[in-house]
Amino acid sequence: MILEKAFYVGGDRIAKITVRGKFTASCDEITLDFEFLIKEKYDTDFRQPIGENHPQYWKLKKASSGRSQLLQLEYSGISRKQLREAISAFKVQVGPGNSLAYKIPIEEKIKYLKGMRTTASSRRVSQVA
Repeated sequence: MILEKAFYVGGDRIAKITVRGKFTASCDEITLDFEFLIKEKYDTDFRQPIGENHPQYWKLKKASSGRSQLLQLEYSGISRKQLREAISAFKVQVGPGNSLAYKIPIEEKIKYLKGMRTTASSRRVSQVA
């Protein structure tokens, strides 16, 4: 099962969360995996938040898959509220009776996730454009 949810995160940036769920061997639990993509105002397609030209690219390549996914989340500008909204939408899509497990321990790691900060003037400018 796949759910894609896009959010405006400020600064002319749209972030997309892709939640993928796979049934485990016991068939009553679903393991969740996430992908975080961004799209700037002038981009034609969504892309990874940390690309080859990003200063933190070396850190991403050295990290484990779980840690690299958390780095992508951090640099995408997605807030805790938006991530939880995507997870709850996935729970609604799956329906009751199934428990969810995370491929990476994301709940402990998003404690201090703030999202992208914007000023009031930049919000007004982006609403006009």
